[in-house]
Amino acid sequence: MCEPALEWLEKNAPTGEPTVLNWGDARIGNMIFEGGRCRAVLDWEMVTIGSPDADLAWFLFLDRHHSEGIGAPRLAGFPSREDTIARYAEQTGHTPRHLPYYEAFAAFRFSVIMIRLADQFVALGLMPETSDFAVNNIPSRMLAKMLDLPAPG
Repeated sequence: MCEPALEWLEKNAPTGEPTVLNWGDARIGNMIFEGGRCRAVLDWEMVTIGSPDADLAWFLFLDRHHSEGIGAPRLAGFPSREDTIARYAEQTGHTPRHLPYYEAFAAFRFSVIMIRLADQFVALGLMPETSDFAVNNIPSRMLAKMLDLPAPG
């Protein structure tokens, strides 16, 4: 799954993108709120320099993963995808131009993370060596769907 996805990402990489500091793990679970305002952002170990679209795409992918990916409805009161993109553009002054690419990259990143988790689970005896969890998991299935690749498993 990851090899054809990596080929697609390399072939379709946007060029001429501005670069910014990317948080790397932009998601609601890594934010501390007080009085309806975000007061802190946590979990910076995946920080990078890259496209301003990358953090938004990660946020959107995880929102989709935690609803559509697991077969659950989105939580009431959360802004829609369109509202999230509009708010991002309003707050940053940047209009995202390559979200489909960066959402595929987000799915690829999460798929690679799942490979590492599966290896750890096997090494710790929490999962049998015969498990296909490393390649047959929600992010990998979502990535396959996004890139019109055969579904894993």
